[in-house]
Amino acid sequence: MQINEALKIQRGDVVSFVGAGGKTTTAMRLADELSAAGQRVIFTTTTKIMEPIPREGEYLFVSDDPDRMLARVPELLARYPRVILAHHRLEGSDAGIEEDVGYPFPVRTNKVKGIAAKTVDQLARQLMGRAVILVEADGAKHRSLKAPAPHEPVVPASTTLLVLMASLHVLGKPLSAEYVFRPELVAALSETALGEPVTIDTVAAVLTHPQGGLKGAPAQARVVPILNQWAGETASAEAREVAELLLRSERIERVVIASLRRADPVLDVVEARSRPKVAAIVLAAGASTRYGQPKQLLPVGDKTMLQYVVDVVLASPVDQTIVVLGHRASEIGATLKDGPADIVTNEEWEAGLSTSVQAGLRAVRPDAQAALFVLADQPAITPEIIAALLGRYQETGAPIVVPTYQGKRGNPALFDRSLFAELMKVQDDQGGRQLIDVYGDKTEKVEVGSEAVLVDVDTETDYHRFKETHDQLT
Repeated sequence: MQINEALKIQRGDVVSFVGAGGKTTTAMRLADELSAAGQRVIFTTTTKIMEPIPREGEYLFVSDDPDRMLARVPELLARYPRVILAHHRLEGSDAGIEEDVGYPFPVRTNKVKGIAAKTVDQLARQLMGRAVILVEADGAKHRSLKAPAPHEPVVPASTTLLVLMASLHVLGKPLSAEYVFRPELVAALSETALGEPVTIDTVAAVLTHPQGGLKGAPAQARVVPILNQWAGETASAEAREVAELLLRSERIERVVIASLRRADPVLDVVEARSRPKVAAIVLAAGASTRYGQPKQLLPVGDKTMLQYVVDVVLASPVDQTIVVLGHRASEIGATLKDGPADIVTNEEWEAGLSTSVQAGLRAVRPDAQAALFVLADQPAITPEIIAALLGRYQETGAPIVVPTYQGKRGNPALFDRSLFAELMKVQDDQGGRQLIDVYGDKTEKVEVGSEAVLVDVDTETDYHRFKETHDQLT
């Protein structure tokens, strides 16, 4: 199995590598695999790497002018399958080679400084899926394990796949600077004393810690660790133990065990027991009577409010996104960009919110275990809020999960499939409120620390208050 298959790389992915134990090697091998499969690839860093010597089909473009770089990239991708980007060359030399992997590609003895994370984000927007972008977003001084300093890692916000790396060569070695980068931070995160042997628990604790491997992970990013096993033809028992511990994290669905020295590096892919799938239903059928014009079409930045909310949902960990339209459905639907959302028209929208709830439920895929109802006039909702609700549902299996702010219940609300039949019976504008009242003792409440779950846009005052806050943040 190739690395890109194990990671399930998708066209247009922005893949960021953090941690230690073979980031550059993995990225360059991925670039080879993807270009051999006919995909265009950009490789860059937001930190520093040894300067690659371009091979056949590669072009190294070095420029400290991001605008010039953005202008040149489409032209370069048309001519070369693999384009490497850097900001400038650094003085001095570093003849060191990564101890546990070695470089299977030519490099010079000097390093290059990477590009800004925001330049990666601009590239991702500009290319619109025409290339896979590989980003080395962390440095580890050729060590096998690391924990990030306050300024690390430098993960672009556009990252869709975050690859956490560690070399299992470190197991049994003393927790010291000889094997571990920033050992004092690793000790603090893992509760392993300096000088004590590094264990499977040490590695797992660091990779899954919010201030360790998951630091800076964008909410929408898939997270897949690669455990680099130093030797052996099959995955070791220790590697499998680490993988099982990693899979306890709700952010991690699979772990790749690899030996990056091998021509066929993937030894195994260990997957989590299936997590429940959740469909999000964006309720956007109303006539906005109190507002006086369709709220769905109000501008938020360069988008409509509805598109803004849909994009927030698509950036969250839901498995299906459904948009229910009703009033002026053709006009509003025409403003939605093509994408993975399923569009449903509720012809009976005037009969109340319940009809939109039911129209959305009819479109839920059979394998979904729950539905999350999102209001189209709550543009302040974030992917992180949605992720928190889904995380609590996965932990508890509760029939209903709702967000709260300072003890007050808000939206969006999640309902387990066991309640779908009852939701299909609600009438008028009740939505799911009646069931929340009935099943109050079984409802999980998630305190999210954000007023966004309480605030919707019903009036011009509401809209301008949201716009003011949004504009300040952006």
